Amino acid sequence: MHVFGITVWLGGLMFQSAVMTPVMQKVPQQTQAAIRLLSKRFTGFIWMSVWTILVTGVIMMLLDPRFTWFHYNNRWSVFLLWKQIIFILMIFYAFGHARMLEYLNVPSSNGGYDEKAGLYRQRLYQFRTISIVLGILALFLGVAMKVYG
Repeated sequence: MHVFGITVWLGGLMFQSAVMTPVMQKVPQQTQAAIRLLSKRFTGFIWMSVWTILVTGVIMMLLDPRFTWFHYNNRWSVFLLWKQIIFILMIFYAFGHARMLEYLNVPSSNGGYDEKAGLYRQRLYQFRTISIVLGILALFLGVAMKVYG
């Protein structure tokens, strides 16, 4: 379940960055609205993944005999600490990503979309890219925990 949650989260973010965003830049405004709704719907899957990763990660951590509270005296525990820090950062960026999607889906008072929308789209892309990089780092740390632990 832990790996499934990571796959849904990272796979969805990579799909949005590599496929959906480039397509969105070349289609009419009506289609962009549909793509924004798809992105908003994916946010629910992100939060489902976050909870799955959190619950399964805590269970695996607590059941591992190498785990000791606040003692970082071996490689495994140091890798775990960095993985936890990265997870917290990923949640921060996922929250920002969701908030920006909400903003982009709300029309302004003049019926169109606010002039800040371009800036929010750029920040959305940056947050998505940072989340992907952090997720890949977390995967490497997970592998390092298996290999060097």
